[in-house]
Amino acid sequence: MAQNITIMGATYTDVPAVELPKTGGGVARFTDVTDTTATAQDVLTGKYFFNSAGVLTQGTNSGGGGASNFVTGTFTTGSSAGVATTSISYSGSGYPIMAYVVVDGGAYEAGTDWYSSMQRYAIGVWGMSKSVFDTAPSYATSGSQNQGVTFWIFKNSTSSSTSYSRSSAMNTNTFTSSNATNAGATCIRFKGNNHTLSYYTNTSSYGLLPNTTYRYFIVYSE
Repeated sequence: MAQNITIMGATYTDVPAVELPKTGGGVARFTDVTDTTATAQDVLTGKYFFNSAGVLTQGTNSGGGGASNFVTGTFTTGSSAGVATTSISYSGSGYPIMAYVVVDGGAYEAGTDWYSSMQRYAIGVWGMSKSVFDTAPSYATSGSQNQGVTFWIFKNSTSSSTSYSRSSAMNTNTFTSSNATNAGATCIRFKGNNHTLSYYTNTSSYGLLPNTTYRYFIVYSE
């Protein structure tokens, strides 16, 4: 919002910003930010903005996206083998039609613990598209409405950290009442509802790598 200001006895109305000379040359622009409506929760973690009081503020939102049916966020696996769940930041009534889970930062980023790991069968990328888009899942252990077309990329050597392989399945029981398991197709599942992600961490067979942060990207039907 523009402000009325007085400088050296002179009054100026509806001023949105001022430009002042910088020491050593150049011009510094100072803009009125009282119209700012964003809060820390509206801005992604790690990004900064000036709030309406002019205070430099760091964002706290780790999920969200441009569209209301798209969600992204992260979770970190534990140190031992087993199943766990994470809650997806989605409050709508739709169901997932596409999902992509990948080591945060990228599955081929050199210098990371994931990149240097030689844990065979550790999964770095898992993806899913719903087998039939226009049927809502019932989250049961059978039925085409609960199936996804899945693929996964995994480490495939105990001597080379950059040896990978990949596989896929056309009718995985992705939407289910059961937990994720130590298998490539079912190492990630939507358990019981549209916002609970079950995942399996493993140390010796198919599963996510322990002590690793993964990022999910999910598109919902609405």
